[in-house]
Amino acid sequence: MNSRERILNVFEGRKVDRIPISLYEFDGNYDSWIYNYPEYVEILNYAKGKTDKMYFWFPIINSPSIFYGQIDLNDIKTEEWEENDQFHTKTTIRTPLGEVYTHSRQDKGIHTSWTIENLCKNINDAKKILSLPYIPMKVDVSSFFEKDKKLGEEGILMGDIPDALCLVVSLFGFSRFLMFYIDNPDIIFKLINFFQERIYNYLKELLENGAITVYRICGPEYATPPYLSPNEFDKLVTPYDKQLFQLLHKYGAKGRLHSHGKIKNVLKAFLEIEIDATDPIEPLPDGDITLKEARKILGEKIVLIGNIEERLLEIGSKKDIEDAVKKAINEVGNTPFILCPTAMPLTTPLDKKIKENIIHYIDCGGKYGKL
Repeated sequence: MNSRERILNVFEGRKVDRIPISLYEFDGNYDSWIYNYPEYVEILNYAKGKTDKMYFWFPIINSPSIFYGQIDLNDIKTEEWEENDQFHTKTTIRTPLGEVYTHSRQDKGIHTSWTIENLCKNINDAKKILSLPYIPMKVDVSSFFEKDKKLGEEGILMGDIPDALCLVVSLFGFSRFLMFYIDNPDIIFKLINFFQERIYNYLKELLENGAITVYRICGPEYATPPYLSPNEFDKLVTPYDKQLFQLLHKYGAKGRLHSHGKIKNVLKAFLEIEIDATDPIEPLPDGDITLKEARKILGEKIVLIGNIEERLLEIGSKKDIEDAVKKAINEVGNTPFILCPTAMPLTTPLDKKIKENIIHYIDCGGKYGKL
């Protein structure tokens, strides 16, 4: 059985020869830099034929855009500079009610960025975002078919979109979002509806043009305990994400709901959303539920993905990794499961121990995942 068949069989509830093994963001999400570092390439080469790719795919955007809508080039300005091995970016957006800006930083050798200043510092900034006119952006899905053909038997392409809550939180930063939600819930829901329309139409266009696959939807974790109660989760996430999953199902696609943290008390909402899969189901103490407990709540059909804490790859021993892989596989039994880390390292150069631990993770998945 090849990797494409293996993953599709898991999502369809059919038998597989072994549990699929994922390298998560190593498959597609790090393409802009991963091939420049031999230690990463060594892992990718070792993984060939041993892991199963859910390869991140994004369409080509053929128009200047922001927030999943078109924007005039004159209304957005980007400034970049380098300072003390740090790369800074300031983006200014002109809206009908005035300018807003955000400032981010990326450190040398770390392939992610940190937001120094968020777009929305106050209510007036939020109102400026809401004043932006909505013109659906133009997308080109031709790369979907090209990359799908190139990927072949090695796995499947995976779309990746935020939900409305995810985009709202990104405007404020998480702590400021929580304070704004307490003091100004009406503005927060206006923003959620603002983004929901744009995300929904964007996803619909992808599906209408044939990009039918599994989509990862991110954002629910911002409304999970202990930050917010299950009741608030049902207000901020459930009805909006359910619309996205129903849209996916209408076109024959599937969805994977991504939520870190403590999800035990919102798993029943996952059922209401009609998910096909969820990740990363973090083990205790980062999460608050075992795979066995999650399976009992979610039933036998939903695909569970993840459970190997990324921290183990960085600081754990080979025995720690082997024990975690073995435990995860034993807990799910013969139910639909994809072994996957909760995240992947993104520093360069990659420490030798981490490289060896990732290779050991692959070996353990093959050893214990045979069915």
